[in-house]
Amino acid sequence: MANTDVTRSGEFAQKKGICVFAGDIVEGTNLNEGQIPAATGNFLIGKLPPDAVITNAYVHVITAGDAATSASAKLGTAEGGSQVLSAANLKTLGKQGTFTGQVHTDTGVDLYLGLTITGAATDVAHYVTVVEYLEYQKNTGEYTRFN
Repeated sequence: MANTDVTRSGEFAQKKGICVFAGDIVEGTNLNEGQIPAATGNFLIGKLPPDAVITNAYVHVITAGDAATSASAKLGTAEGGSQVLSAANLKTLGKQGTFTGQVHTDTGVDLYLGLTITGAATDVAHYVTVVEYLEYQKNTGEYTRFN
Protein backbone atom coordinates (compact mmCIF):
# COMPACT_ATOMS: atom_id res chain seq x y z
CA MET A 1 0.00 0.00 0.00
CA ALA A 2 1.29 3.44 -0.90
CA ASN A 3 2.14 5.94 1.78
CA THR A 4 -0.73 8.45 1.79
CA ASP A 5 0.54 10.69 4.58
CA VAL A 6 1.21 14.01 2.86
CA THR A 7 1.99 16.03 5.95
CA ARG A 8 4.63 18.65 5.52
CA SER A 9 7.76 17.25 7.08
CA GLY A 10 10.39 19.95 7.54
CA GLU A 11 10.92 21.93 4.33
CA PHE A 12 10.32 18.97 2.01
CA ALA A 13 7.05 20.33 0.56
CA GLN A 14 8.29 23.90 0.05
CA LYS A 15 8.46 25.20 -3.50
CA LYS A 16 11.78 25.54 -5.29
CA GLY A 17 12.66 28.34 -7.67
CA ILE A 18 14.55 28.02 -10.95
CA CYS A 19 17.77 30.05 -10.96
CA VAL A 20 19.54 31.40 -14.03
CA PHE A 21 23.18 32.20 -14.78
CA ALA A 22 23.44 34.67 -17.66
CA GLY A 23 26.90 35.60 -18.88
CA ASP A 24 27.00 38.64 -21.17
CA ILE A 25 29.94 37.93 -23.51
CA VAL A 26 31.44 40.66 -25.68
CA GLU A 27 34.37 39.92 -27.96
CA GLY A 28 37.28 42.28 -27.49
CA THR A 29 40.84 42.64 -26.29
CA ASN A 30 40.23 44.31 -22.91
CA LEU A 31 40.14 41.28 -20.61
CA ASN A 32 39.94 43.55 -17.54
CA GLU A 33 36.49 44.65 -18.70
CA GLY A 34 35.29 41.08 -19.18
CA GLN A 35 35.88 40.92 -22.91
CA ILE A 36 36.93 37.66 -24.57
CA PRO A 37 39.04 37.62 -27.75
CA ALA A 38 37.68 36.13 -30.99
CA ALA A 39 40.10 33.20 -30.79
CA THR A 40 39.98 29.50 -30.06
CA GLY A 41 40.32 28.89 -26.33
CA ASN A 42 38.66 28.02 -23.03
CA PHE A 43 37.49 30.69 -20.60
CA LEU A 44 36.23 30.41 -17.02
CA ILE A 45 33.04 32.49 -17.06
CA GLY A 46 31.37 31.63 -13.76
CA LYS A 47 30.76 29.28 -10.88
CA LEU A 48 27.50 27.50 -10.16
CA PRO A 49 26.38 26.85 -6.57
CA PRO A 50 26.46 23.51 -4.75
CA ASP A 51 23.46 21.18 -4.51
CA ALA A 52 21.91 22.16 -7.83
CA VAL A 53 20.86 20.41 -11.03
CA ILE A 54 21.44 22.11 -14.39
CA THR A 55 18.17 21.78 -16.33
CA ASN A 56 18.78 23.76 -19.55
CA ALA A 57 21.37 25.85 -21.37
CA TYR A 58 21.75 27.82 -24.59
CA VAL A 59 23.63 30.72 -26.16
CA HIS A 60 21.63 33.67 -27.46
CA VAL A 61 23.61 35.44 -30.21
CA ILE A 62 22.90 39.19 -30.33
CA THR A 63 25.62 40.21 -32.81
CA ALA A 64 26.98 37.43 -35.02
CA GLY A 65 30.70 36.70 -35.23
CA ASP A 66 32.54 37.37 -38.48
CA ALA A 67 34.97 34.43 -38.52
CA ALA A 68 35.87 33.57 -42.13
CA THR A 69 34.90 29.90 -41.81
CA SER A 70 33.16 29.05 -38.52
CA ALA A 71 32.67 30.13 -34.93
CA SER A 72 31.17 27.83 -32.31
CA ALA A 73 30.82 27.66 -28.56
CA LYS A 74 30.31 25.00 -25.92
CA LEU A 75 29.78 25.08 -22.16
CA GLY A 76 31.31 22.64 -19.73
CA THR A 77 32.06 22.02 -16.08
CA ALA A 78 35.66 21.19 -16.99
CA GLU A 79 38.05 23.17 -19.15
CA GLY A 80 37.53 22.08 -22.76
CA GLY A 81 34.37 20.13 -21.86
CA SER A 82 30.87 20.17 -23.28
CA GLN A 83 29.03 18.60 -20.34
CA VAL A 84 26.36 21.34 -20.44
CA LEU A 85 26.08 22.61 -24.05
CA SER A 86 27.54 21.83 -27.47
CA ALA A 87 27.38 23.14 -31.03
CA ALA A 88 26.34 26.77 -30.51
CA ASN A 89 26.84 28.55 -33.85
CA LEU A 90 28.09 32.07 -33.12
CA LYS A 91 27.62 33.16 -36.76
CA THR A 92 23.81 32.82 -36.56
CA LEU A 93 21.56 35.17 -34.58
CA GLY A 94 19.18 33.93 -31.90
CA LYS A 95 19.06 30.89 -29.66
CA GLN A 96 21.87 28.44 -30.43
CA GLY A 97 23.36 25.21 -29.11
CA THR A 98 22.34 21.74 -28.03
CA PHE A 99 21.72 21.10 -24.34
CA THR A 100 23.94 18.12 -23.52
CA GLY A 101 22.11 16.94 -20.42
CA GLN A 102 21.43 17.49 -16.76
CA VAL A 103 24.46 17.94 -14.52
CA HIS A 104 24.54 17.77 -10.71
CA THR A 105 26.80 20.46 -9.24
CA ASP A 106 27.81 18.51 -6.09
CA THR A 107 29.87 21.01 -4.04
CA GLY A 108 29.74 23.67 -6.77
CA VAL A 109 31.22 23.68 -10.27
CA ASP A 110 33.15 25.98 -12.54
CA LEU A 111 31.49 26.95 -15.82
CA TYR A 112 33.78 27.12 -18.85
CA LEU A 113 33.09 28.63 -22.26
CA GLY A 114 34.95 26.86 -25.06
CA LEU A 115 35.34 28.74 -28.33
CA THR A 116 36.42 27.29 -31.66
CA ILE A 117 37.10 30.01 -34.24
CA THR A 118 38.20 28.96 -37.74
CA GLY A 119 39.47 31.59 -40.15
CA ALA A 120 40.29 35.24 -39.58
CA ALA A 121 37.94 37.04 -37.19
CA THR A 122 37.64 40.47 -35.65
CA ASP A 123 36.21 41.17 -32.22
CA VAL A 124 32.59 41.93 -33.12
CA ALA A 125 30.39 39.18 -31.63
CA HIS A 126 28.07 39.71 -28.67
CA TYR A 127 26.17 36.83 -27.07
CA VAL A 128 24.62 35.74 -23.78
CA THR A 129 25.31 32.32 -22.27
CA VAL A 130 22.27 31.12 -20.32
CA VAL A 131 22.31 28.21 -17.84
CA GLU A 132 19.14 27.35 -15.91
CA TYR A 133 19.48 25.34 -12.71
CA LEU A 134 17.45 24.22 -9.71
CA GLU A 135 18.90 24.60 -6.21
CA TYR A 136 17.01 21.77 -4.52
CA GLN A 137 18.13 22.73 -0.98
CA LYS A 138 16.93 26.34 -1.42
CA ASN A 139 13.24 26.99 -0.71
CA THR A 140 10.93 29.89 -1.52
CA GLY A 141 9.08 29.60 1.80
CA GLU A 142 5.79 28.79 0.04
CA TYR A 143 4.25 25.37 0.46
CA THR A 144 2.97 23.11 -2.29
CA ARG A 145 -0.78 22.45 -2.19
CA PHE A 146 -1.83 18.86 -1.77
CA ASN A 147 -5.51 19.03 -2.75
